[in-house]
Amino acid sequence: MTPDGLLSSLTGPWPGWEGDWGMYLESGLERHLREVNEGRDAENSLYLYGDPAYALSYGIISGYKAIVGYPLSPVLKAVNAYMSSMRVSFEHGFAKTMDLWGFNGYKSGLRSGISPVAGYFMVGVLFSNIHSCIYRNEICMHFHCNPPSLNKYLTLPM
Repeated sequence: MTPDGLLSSLTGPWPGWEGDWGMYLESGLERHLREVNEGRDAENSLYLYGDPAYALSYGIISGYKAIVGYPLSPVLKAVNAYMSSMRVSFEHGFAKTMDLWGFNGYKSGLRSGISPVAGYFMVGVLFSNIHSCIYRNEICMHFHCNPPSLNKYLTLPM
C-alpha cells in the first residue's frame, strides 16, 4: 500500500496456514527493497514499517521495544502509538478491496485449485485502485497524497 492509497504490490497466493515470515521470504520484498535503495545512503533510503517480527529484515523498521529495567520514555511511547496508527490506516486499504468486492471474502465459494482465487483478488485490487483514482480514499486523505488520475494510472508502465 502506498501513501496515495493504491495497492501496489501483489504476491502469492499462499494457503491460509502459511506463516507471515514464509510469505515475506517468498515474496521477494527484501530483494526489491535492496534494488530500490541501491546507491542511496541510509538517510534517503526507503523503508517499510512493519511488525517487530520483521525488524531484523533489510529495509523494515518497527516500533521501539522496552528492555527489562529500561521502560520506554513517553516520547518513544508516543512515536510507537503514532506509527501504529499509520499501520492501521494502511490496513484500511485491504479492507476496501473486501468491502467493494465482497465476493473475495466469500470463503464458502472460493476454493484454491477449483476457483481462480488469486485472479479474483487481483481484479478486485485493480478495480479498487481505479475506484481510488476516481473517488480518492481514506489513506490518501490521511497522508495528503492524491492518487494519479485514472488515465495516468491505466497507462503506467509495468
